[in-house]
Amino acid sequence: MLKKEIEKKYSELRITMDKLGFVVTGSVIKQYKACGNPNCQCRKDKSRLHGPYNIWTRKVNSKTVTRTLTDEQAVLAQKFIDNMRKLEKMVEQMKDLSVQYIEYHGKNFRVDKNSQKL
Repeated sequence: MLKKEIEKKYSELRITMDKLGFVVTGSVIKQYKACGNPNCQCRKDKSRLHGPYNIWTRKVNSKTVTRTLTDEQAVLAQKFIDNMRKLEKMVEQMKDLSVQYIEYHGKNFRVDKNSQKL
């Protein structure tokens, strides 16, 4: 890839990244649960569990943090998680382009054999 192509692709990624919006890590799942009441139907019949509950799980300082979300919050969280995944892919592409850029400049760079090593 030529220098101009690398610069153009990198610039396009930056513009796309600018439009991305909020980002968060984790996952959102719908979960059904049994309650603590021993006389409740959910204890006897697994098809009568309570829910669904929107559960958001993520890592904070190497610890798992779990939150129950409203339907509206779950939609937002999932959108932000999707944005994070897109951002991670873009960062990987930018890193690859940066390596190509460095290697491109290396082809045009000559080392003076008489120069001292630092």
